[in-house]
Amino acid sequence: MRCSMIRSMSSITTDPHGKELIRDGNAMYGVLVNRGDIHQFPAGYLTSHWHREFEIFVLDEGEVRVGIGEQNYDLQAGDGCFINSGVIHSFTTLVTTPCRYRSFVFAPEVIGGAPGSVYDVAYVRPLQEKGAPFLRLGGNPEDTTYFTAFDRAFAASETEEYAHEFRVRNALSEVVLYLIKKGAAVEPHFMPAIQEQRLKEMLLWINENLAQNI
Repeated sequence: MRCSMIRSMSSITTDPHGKELIRDGNAMYGVLVNRGDIHQFPAGYLTSHWHREFEIFVLDEGEVRVGIGEQNYDLQAGDGCFINSGVIHSFTTLVTTPCRYRSFVFAPEVIGGAPGSVYDVAYVRPLQEKGAPFLRLGGNPEDTTYFTAFDRAFAASETEEYAHEFRVRNALSEVVLYLIKKGAAVEPHFMPAIQEQRLKEMLLWINENLAQNI
């Protein structure tokens, strides 16, 4: 059974609150694999959105600005990032040359297993609920752990050989463990609940008034 298909997107669909409506992939697998160029999106901009899944991202070429709430982070070719569950984010190209990327969007349960398991309670849920909303990766020799595991997961997704799902899950587990370690040294500055709610209400208002001159 082929569960993992690498997507190349030029748009996303969101609900009125900006939550991405993820319809591709296999619900039994819980992992979406993406490869493309941010320039494929209108005006080189992947609009503000959020999802309950974790996202890990590697920029292979170009320069991209990642918007996290009201903060911006610039990525150069070779950099990566982690976007936590429920965090509003966007991507914008900063150069006219290709901005090629690879990413995984995966449900916390892929790593955490059954609710209440040791993997869920001791590792995944603390990352999801109290971890940093965003981590930038690159420029630190220790970050090689992230990129090596990411590449291994992506290679397994490309070949889709028998039981590649296990190899992807194992590699993603290594990524998550490294993110937990890296994030432990970072003060988790989640947006205040009221600020995040206002941003989602703003996305709802924009969606309802697209036909007007805003």
